[in-house]
Amino acid sequence: MHIKNTTSLCPICLKPLDAEVYEEDGRVWIKKECPEHGEFNNTYWSDAELYNRIDQVDSITQDLENPMVDKVAKCPSNCGICSEHESYTVLGLIDVTNRCNLKCPI
Repeated sequence: MHIKNTTSLCPICLKPLDAEVYEEDGRVWIKKECPEHGEFNNTYWSDAELYNRIDQVDSITQDLENPMVDKVAKCPSNCGICSEHESYTVLGLIDVTNRCNLKCPI
């Protein structure tokens, strides 16, 4: 069952692609096709019921007061927090590996 259309990226060349989000077999999937690298179907949410519940929640958005990059290209080509972001970072993730000595300046 079709849920919505969105924009995604080719996982190989990172080109922006039109994508479809749909529900099948209790999961939510995203399907996209790159002219160069073919079609990709990936799990978007593993639990369609939970996705539908969360999708009903209104999110409160506000403009960022201090965008960190100027908007010079359409998302996602100009990575960074630009004036088109609709919310602040809620959860930032930093991958820590065995190679990390935790002495970086972050």
